[in-house]
Amino acid sequence: FGFMTINKVITQDVGVVLSKRLFQIDANCRYASKSYVARFWIMKLLTVLYMVALPVYTQGLVDGLKLFFIAHFSCGELLATMFIVNHIIEGVSYASKDSVKGTMAPPRTVHGVTPMHDTRDALGKEKAATKHVPLNDWAAVQCQTSVNWSIGSWFWNHFSGGLNHQIEHHLFPGLTHTTYVYIQDVVQATCAEYGVPYQSEQSLFSAYFKMLSHLRA
Repeated sequence: FGFMTINKVITQDVGVVLSKRLFQIDANCRYASKSYVARFWIMKLLTVLYMVALPVYTQGLVDGLKLFFIAHFSCGELLATMFIVNHIIEGVSYASKDSVKGTMAPPRTVHGVTPMHDTRDALGKEKAATKHVPLNDWAAVQCQTSVNWSIGSWFWNHFSGGLNHQIEHHLFPGLTHTTYVYIQDVVQATCAEYGVPYQSEQSLFSAYFKMLSHLRA
Protein backbone atom coordinates (compact mmCIF):
# COMPACT_ATOMS: atom_id res chain seq x y z
CA PHE A 1 0.00 0.00 0.00
CA GLY A 2 2.70 2.44 1.00
CA PHE A 3 4.35 2.41 -2.43
CA MET A 4 1.12 3.22 -4.30
CA THR A 5 1.77 6.92 -4.93
CA ILE A 6 5.48 6.47 -5.70
CA ASN A 7 4.55 3.83 -8.27
CA LYS A 8 1.90 6.18 -9.67
CA VAL A 9 4.06 9.28 -10.10
CA ILE A 10 7.14 7.45 -11.38
CA THR A 11 6.28 4.19 -13.12
CA GLN A 12 2.66 4.64 -14.19
CA ASP A 13 2.74 8.30 -15.22
CA VAL A 14 5.90 7.93 -17.30
CA GLY A 15 4.64 4.67 -18.78
CA VAL A 16 1.42 6.32 -19.95
CA VAL A 17 3.30 9.14 -21.69
CA LEU A 18 5.69 6.76 -23.42
CA SER A 19 3.17 4.07 -24.44
CA LYS A 20 0.15 6.38 -24.89
CA ARG A 21 -1.93 3.83 -22.95
CA LEU A 22 -3.22 3.41 -19.40
CA PHE A 23 -3.86 -0.31 -19.12
CA GLN A 24 -6.61 -0.90 -21.73
CA ILE A 25 -7.36 2.82 -22.16
CA ASP A 26 -6.03 4.67 -25.20
CA ALA A 27 -4.33 7.88 -24.01
CA ASN A 28 -3.62 9.32 -27.47
CA CYS A 29 -6.47 11.79 -26.99
CA ARG A 30 -4.19 13.60 -24.52
CA TYR A 31 -0.59 12.61 -25.14
CA ALA A 32 -0.62 12.65 -28.94
CA SER A 33 -0.31 16.41 -28.48
CA LYS A 34 3.30 17.61 -28.13
CA SER A 35 2.15 20.50 -25.94
CA TYR A 36 0.55 18.07 -23.44
CA VAL A 37 3.71 15.96 -23.39
CA ALA A 38 5.84 19.06 -22.85
CA ARG A 39 3.57 20.20 -20.03
CA PHE A 40 3.83 16.75 -18.44
CA TRP A 41 7.65 16.83 -18.33
CA ILE A 42 7.70 20.45 -17.13
CA MET A 43 5.33 19.62 -14.25
CA LYS A 44 7.36 16.51 -13.38
CA LEU A 45 10.50 18.65 -13.22
CA LEU A 46 8.81 21.22 -10.98
CA THR A 47 7.52 18.41 -8.76
CA VAL A 48 11.03 16.98 -8.36
CA LEU A 49 12.33 20.44 -7.48
CA TYR A 50 9.87 21.14 -4.67
CA MET A 51 9.41 17.58 -3.37
CA VAL A 52 13.01 16.33 -3.61
CA ALA A 53 15.50 19.10 -4.36
CA LEU A 54 14.06 21.65 -1.90
CA PRO A 55 13.92 19.27 1.11
CA VAL A 56 17.43 17.99 0.30
CA TYR A 57 18.71 21.58 0.02
CA THR A 58 17.17 22.70 3.33
CA GLN A 59 17.52 19.48 5.37
CA GLY A 60 20.47 17.69 3.81
CA LEU A 61 20.55 14.65 1.54
CA VAL A 62 19.56 11.94 4.02
CA ASP A 63 16.84 13.86 5.87
CA GLY A 64 15.51 15.37 2.65
CA LEU A 65 15.07 11.93 1.06
CA LYS A 66 13.56 10.64 4.30
CA LEU A 67 10.91 13.37 4.16
CA PHE A 68 10.16 12.53 0.52
CA PHE A 69 9.69 8.81 1.16
CA ILE A 70 7.79 9.29 4.44
CA ALA A 71 5.36 11.68 2.71
CA HIS A 72 4.79 9.29 -0.19
CA PHE A 73 4.54 6.21 2.01
CA SER A 74 1.97 7.89 4.29
CA CYS A 75 -0.05 9.19 1.35
CA GLY A 76 0.11 5.83 -0.44
CA GLU A 77 -0.97 3.89 2.64
CA LEU A 78 -3.89 6.24 3.28
CA LEU A 79 -5.11 6.37 -0.32
CA ALA A 80 -4.76 2.63 -0.91
CA THR A 81 -6.70 1.92 2.28
CA MET A 82 -9.60 4.08 1.08
CA PHE A 83 -9.41 2.70 -2.48
CA ILE A 84 -9.30 -1.01 -1.71
CA VAL A 85 -12.49 -1.11 0.36
CA ASN A 86 -14.39 0.35 -2.61
CA HIS A 87 -13.77 -2.68 -4.81
CA ILE A 88 -12.44 -5.61 -2.78
CA ILE A 89 -14.95 -6.40 -0.06
CA GLU A 90 -17.65 -8.88 0.87
CA GLY A 91 -20.65 -8.71 -1.44
CA VAL A 92 -19.05 -6.75 -4.27
CA SER A 93 -19.17 -8.10 -7.81
CA TYR A 94 -16.37 -8.19 -10.35
CA ALA A 95 -16.70 -7.29 -14.01
CA SER A 96 -15.53 -9.68 -16.72
CA LYS A 97 -15.80 -10.10 -20.48
CA ASP A 98 -17.77 -12.85 -22.18
CA SER A 99 -15.05 -14.94 -23.86
CA VAL A 100 -17.43 -16.02 -26.63
CA LYS A 101 -19.35 -12.84 -27.43
CA GLY A 102 -16.55 -10.46 -26.50
CA THR A 103 -19.02 -8.25 -24.62
CA MET A 104 -19.34 -7.36 -20.95
CA ALA A 105 -20.58 -10.36 -18.97
CA PRO A 106 -22.89 -9.96 -15.94
CA PRO A 107 -20.72 -9.08 -12.92
CA ARG A 108 -20.31 -11.87 -10.37
CA THR A 109 -18.99 -12.18 -6.82
CA VAL A 110 -16.05 -14.46 -6.02
CA HIS A 111 -18.67 -17.15 -5.35
CA GLY A 112 -19.98 -16.90 -8.91
CA VAL A 113 -23.22 -15.20 -7.85
CA THR A 114 -24.77 -12.14 -9.51
CA PRO A 115 -26.51 -10.21 -6.66
CA MET A 116 -28.55 -8.22 -9.17
CA HIS A 117 -30.63 -11.34 -9.78
CA ASP A 118 -31.91 -11.04 -6.21
CA THR A 119 -32.43 -7.27 -6.19
CA ARG A 120 -34.24 -7.44 -9.52
CA ASP A 121 -36.44 -10.33 -8.37
CA ALA A 122 -37.33 -8.34 -5.25
CA LEU A 123 -39.08 -5.79 -7.47
CA GLY A 124 -41.69 -8.37 -8.41
CA LYS A 125 -42.51 -9.62 -11.90
CA GLU A 126 -44.69 -6.65 -12.85
CA LYS A 127 -42.14 -3.96 -11.96
CA ALA A 128 -39.23 -5.99 -13.29
CA ALA A 129 -40.93 -6.19 -16.68
CA THR A 130 -41.48 -2.42 -16.93
CA LYS A 131 -38.18 -1.37 -15.36
CA HIS A 132 -35.91 -3.99 -16.88
CA VAL A 133 -32.20 -3.19 -16.76
CA PRO A 134 -29.72 -5.64 -18.33
CA LEU A 135 -27.28 -7.23 -15.89
CA ASN A 136 -24.38 -5.94 -17.98
CA ASP A 137 -25.75 -2.42 -18.48
CA TRP A 138 -22.86 0.06 -18.12
CA ALA A 139 -24.37 2.04 -15.24
CA ALA A 140 -25.57 -1.12 -13.48
CA VAL A 141 -22.06 -2.58 -13.72
CA GLN A 142 -20.61 0.52 -12.04
CA CYS A 143 -23.04 0.07 -9.14
CA GLN A 144 -22.44 -3.67 -8.82
CA THR A 145 -18.64 -3.39 -8.81
CA SER A 146 -18.31 -0.46 -6.37
CA VAL A 147 -19.05 0.04 -2.68
CA ASN A 148 -19.64 3.24 -0.72
CA TRP A 149 -18.84 3.96 2.92
CA SER A 150 -19.76 6.76 5.32
CA ILE A 151 -22.24 8.18 2.82
CA GLY A 152 -23.39 11.70 3.51
CA SER A 153 -20.42 12.46 5.77
CA TRP A 154 -19.07 15.94 5.11
CA PHE A 155 -15.75 15.10 6.77
CA TRP A 156 -15.06 11.82 4.96
CA ASN A 157 -16.27 13.21 1.63
CA HIS A 158 -13.68 16.00 1.78
CA PHE A 159 -10.94 14.02 3.52
CA SER A 160 -11.13 11.19 0.96
CA GLY A 161 -11.76 13.44 -2.04
CA GLY A 162 -15.10 11.70 -2.61
CA LEU A 163 -13.76 8.13 -2.43
CA ASN A 164 -16.44 7.30 0.13
CA HIS A 165 -19.01 7.92 -2.63
CA GLN A 166 -17.33 5.57 -5.09
CA ILE A 167 -20.56 4.55 -6.85
CA GLU A 168 -21.43 8.15 -7.65
CA HIS A 169 -17.83 8.77 -8.72
CA HIS A 170 -17.98 5.89 -11.21
CA LEU A 171 -21.35 6.98 -12.56
CA PHE A 172 -20.46 10.67 -12.86
CA PRO A 173 -16.64 10.96 -13.10
CA GLY A 174 -16.90 14.49 -14.44
CA LEU A 175 -18.57 15.86 -11.31
CA THR A 176 -16.58 17.38 -8.48
CA HIS A 177 -16.63 15.33 -5.27
CA THR A 178 -18.42 18.15 -3.41
CA THR A 179 -21.62 17.30 -5.33
CA TYR A 180 -21.72 13.61 -4.39
CA VAL A 181 -23.50 14.19 -1.08
CA TYR A 182 -26.32 15.91 -2.97
CA ILE A 183 -26.89 13.20 -5.58
CA GLN A 184 -26.21 10.12 -3.42
CA ASP A 185 -29.78 9.66 -2.21
CA VAL A 186 -31.10 10.07 -5.77
CA VAL A 187 -28.69 7.43 -7.07
CA GLN A 188 -29.58 5.02 -4.26
CA ALA A 189 -33.31 5.52 -4.79
CA THR A 190 -32.92 5.00 -8.55
CA CYS A 191 -31.01 1.76 -7.95
CA ALA A 192 -33.80 0.53 -5.68
CA GLU A 193 -36.39 1.52 -8.29
CA TYR A 194 -34.70 -0.51 -11.03
CA GLY A 195 -33.48 -3.41 -8.90
CA VAL A 196 -29.79 -2.57 -9.09
CA PRO A 197 -27.59 -3.42 -6.07
CA TYR A 198 -26.32 -0.46 -4.06
CA GLN A 199 -23.88 -1.52 -1.35
CA SER A 200 -22.85 0.94 1.33
CA GLU A 201 -20.93 0.37 4.56
CA GLN A 202 -21.49 2.37 7.72
CA SER A 203 -17.88 3.52 8.07
CA LEU A 204 -14.38 3.16 6.64
CA PHE A 205 -13.47 0.95 9.58
CA SER A 206 -16.34 -1.50 9.13
CA ALA A 207 -15.58 -1.58 5.39
CA TYR A 208 -11.91 -2.25 6.13
CA PHE A 209 -12.67 -5.21 8.40
CA LYS A 210 -15.06 -6.63 5.79
CA MET A 211 -12.29 -6.25 3.21
CA LEU A 212 -9.87 -8.20 5.41
CA SER A 213 -12.50 -10.91 5.96
CA HIS A 214 -13.06 -11.06 2.21
CA LEU A 215 -9.33 -11.50 1.53
CA ARG A 216 -9.07 -14.27 4.11
CA ALA A 217 -12.01 -16.19 2.65
